[in-house]
Amino acid sequence: MTTPEGERRVQDAVWRHARTRTFAEAEDVISAVLSDPGVQAARERVEAAETELGMELCVRLQRFPFPVA
Repeated sequence: MTTPEGERRVQDAVWRHARTRTFAEAEDVISAVLSDPGVQAARERVEAAETELGMELCVRLQRFPFPVA
């Protein structure tokens, strides 16, 4: 007969295994999606737009004197 403590340990082990397996499968799916050429092209476009807008924002913010603390 299994004790309640033993049952709890088994349940915890099963939960840890399921969680680890789920995370591993999610990482595989994320890697597959991120390696898609269409996703990579979209990421490059977003990064280019961020760089462009960041430079524009930098120029605009340089007009304001910021106090040095």
